[in-house]
Amino acid sequence: MRFADLLGLDENRFCKIMATNKMFGMVNVLGHVAELQYEKQLKKKGIPFTKADTDEHFDYRIGGHRHQVKRWETAGTDEEYLAVNLTKTHGNRNGPDAYYNKTDFDNLILFDVGFSNFMNIDVNKIPQNRKYSDRLPGIFKIKRQKNFSSFEKDFLNALKQTNTNFPPAIEELRKKFNLTYKELVEQCSGLRLDEIDTLFSIENFRLITGAKGFAAEEHFNLLLESKGIPHNQVVEIYSKVDHFVNKKKVQVKTLYPRSTDDNFWAFKTHKTHGHGIGELYKNDAFEIVAVFIGYRYNGSMDKYTPSSTKTEFIFVPITDLEDHPEYPGYLKRVSKVLRLKYKINDTSIFLKS
Repeated sequence: MRFADLLGLDENRFCKIMATNKMFGMVNVLGHVAELQYEKQLKKKGIPFTKADTDEHFDYRIGGHRHQVKRWETAGTDEEYLAVNLTKTHGNRNGPDAYYNKTDFDNLILFDVGFSNFMNIDVNKIPQNRKYSDRLPGIFKIKRQKNFSSFEKDFLNALKQTNTNFPPAIEELRKKFNLTYKELVEQCSGLRLDEIDTLFSIENFRLITGAKGFAAEEHFNLLLESKGIPHNQVVEIYSKVDHFVNKKKVQVKTLYPRSTDDNFWAFKTHKTHGHGIGELYKNDAFEIVAVFIGYRYNGSMDKYTPSSTKTEFIFVPITDLEDHPEYPGYLKRVSKVLRLKYKINDTSIFLKS
């Protein structure tokens, strides 16, 4: 069964999420696409390889050499240069540790826009970091080896659009080349949809977690559409509000399984970034929390991937949530509400003035 089916979404809606949500599809998904594309190349050429553990600073071991796989860095890539971001994606990222050590890998495998080709770069050919002599630079540029196709050029220009400008740029690209969302995702990644589907595995649990969050927002759209309730989904990346429904500010959340039990629904009510008070939401940041409770799990070892999904929500007014014990005026990091207090899919809260 495809991952989209497990999330309870049809192919078109899931591909639309990947295509139009920059932080999910065009950043996280495409980052994993680079590795899958490299594996395809190695298998095609019959080259044996070993995949590295997730806490390593390289991706593959091939014939005694450690290969790090990256895709192009959007902002610095143009028709003359191919750029790559060489800051670390995990581990300690403070000071010099934000950058790769020159001994972390032996070869950089750098995929160009559209994944139609890649460059194999000896790490010794990459200049040192200007501030830390034992580190690689944050951004490295190298002369391009091929010209853009018409689609690749337009795709890169769309990717360069930030925040609220990105979704309309992607829509313009899709319409210009007369593509469905599925066809657009496949052309951007150079993979078939069934190949992309294999990326949503327990090894890539962060990708699954991100997908479930964005799928929950799409299920909220489905519920509102089924009830004939007008709404507006917010596309601003850093907005504290996900939807406006009858002028009410709504934040969509998924359950926090660790604190959910037979008596209480639990969900996180803090930001994905920040520290201390900077991580917390003020108790008037939104008006209603739409808590998605539709994911079902079959008790297997994979605690991230649902076995099935239903379009089910509870709606919690922010006034029902407790303040943080140390920071009055801010919500707790994890909120809990009594199950018996809320009816599933009771949208009457949006019809009240």
